Amino acid sequence: MVTPSWRERIDHWRDSRALRRIAAVVVVIAAFLYPLVASSGTGLDTATVAEVFILLALGLNIVVGFAGLLDLGYAAFFAIGAYTTALLASTHFAIGNQTHTSLLLSYGPNGVHVNFFLLIPIAALAAALCGILFGAPTLRLRGDYLAIVTLGFGEIVPKVIENLGPGNSVGLPNITNGVNDITGIDSPPNINLGPIHWTFQTNDPRPWYYLGLIIVVISVIIIYRLRSSRLGRSWVAIREDEIAAAHAGINITGTRLTAFALGAAFSGFGGLLEASRLGTVDYTEFLFNFSITILVMVILGGMGSIPGAVLGGIVIAYLNQSWLTNAAAGINNFGGWLEKGPGLIHTLGVWLSGLPLASAKPMIFGIILVGIMLLRPQGLLPSGRRARELHPRTAGELAEEDSELYTVRTGEI
Repeated sequence: MVTPSWRERIDHWRDSRALRRIAAVVVVIAAFLYPLVASSGTGLDTATVAEVFILLALGLNIVVGFAGLLDLGYAAFFAIGAYTTALLASTHFAIGNQTHTSLLLSYGPNGVHVNFFLLIPIAALAAALCGILFGAPTLRLRGDYLAIVTLGFGEIVPKVIENLGPGNSVGLPNITNGVNDITGIDSPPNINLGPIHWTFQTNDPRPWYYLGLIIVVISVIIIYRLRSSRLGRSWVAIREDEIAAAHAGINITGTRLTAFALGAAFSGFGGLLEASRLGTVDYTEFLFNFSITILVMVILGGMGSIPGAVLGGIVIAYLNQSWLTNAAAGINNFGGWLEKGPGLIHTLGVWLSGLPLASAKPMIFGIILVGIMLLRPQGLLPSGRRARELHPRTAGELAEEDSELYTVRTGEI
C-alpha cells in the first residue's frame, strides 16, 4: 500500500465536504473561546482589527475572486461605510433646537443618532448603491482598463471627503468635516441576553470582538450560499469566459453590477464596525495603499477561496498590527548587541539597530505579493478549481491543461 504524500492528504481534506465542515466548526469554536485565553487586551484589539480585515477580504473576493473583476479602489467602499456611520451616529449634524427621540432614531441639536442595528443595513446599502453607481459606467471595460478606472475611483472618494468640509469651494454645508476627523461616533447599545452582558462604552475589548465575530460568521455563511447559488455560478462563468457566458444566457450587465454591489456591501459592514469601534473616522485611512493591502489579503489567501480570504485577512492584520512591530524591535535589539563587536560586525549592528522595518510595511506587503505570485500563485488556501488550474493533480487533469494550452498556442482544435 502506497502512503499518500502530504500534498495528497491536503487535497483529500480540501475535497472532503465533511472534513471541511468539521474544520469550520472547530475554527468557530476556537474563535469564540479565544477571549478566555487571551493574555492581554491588545491581543483582542488586534483580533478585532483582523475581523474588519476579513470582512474587507471577503467583499473584495466576490469582485476579484468570483467575478474576475480587478478592483484597485476597494478602500473607497470601506470609506463610504465608515462615513455613513459617522454622519448618522454622531453629533456632527445639528438639526433644529429641539431633540426628537424614538426607538430607532434621535435627532436634534446634539446630532443625528440612528440605532446601531438599523445602521448595519443602512451602511451596507449605502456602500452597495455606490458600488452600482461605480460599476455601471465600467461595464464595457476589461482587464487593465477596468483596473485603471477603479484606481481612479479609489483616489476620487478620499478627495471628495477632503473637500466637502467647512468652507468648501462648492458652496455646500459642512458634510464630511474635511481634513478634520468626525469624532464622537456612537457605540452599539448595551446587550443583555441571559448570561450575555456586553457593554461597548468601556475599555473592555471583548464585546467588540464578539460583535465582529458574529458579523464575520454571518457574512461567511451568506457568501457560501451566494457562491453555491445560480448567481455565484454566473460569476464564475463570467470570470472564465464572458463571451461564452453571454451565449449561455447569462445577463452580463446585471451579474457584474451585482458583484460590485455585494462586494461593496461587505466593505460597508467593515466600515461600520471600524468607525463605531474607534469612535472617529479620518479620510487618510482610505487611500490607495490600503486598497492594495486588501488585494494582498485576497491573493495571499487564494482568489475565489472563502477560507483563503479569512486566512489572508488574519495574516495581514497581525502583520500590520503586531508581527512587523515585534520583528522590528527584535532586529533592532539584535543590532544593538552586534554593535559591541569589532569591525564589520559593529557596522552591521549599527545598520540593523537603525533599520526602520516598522515603517516599511508597503514594501513588505509588496514583497509578499510578488513572493506569493512566484512561489504559490494559487494562494495559501486556494479554491479547488483554481488549485487544479494551476497545479493539476492527476495525469488526466494535466493532459487537459496541456491540450488547452496547445490549442491556444497553435490555434488548432
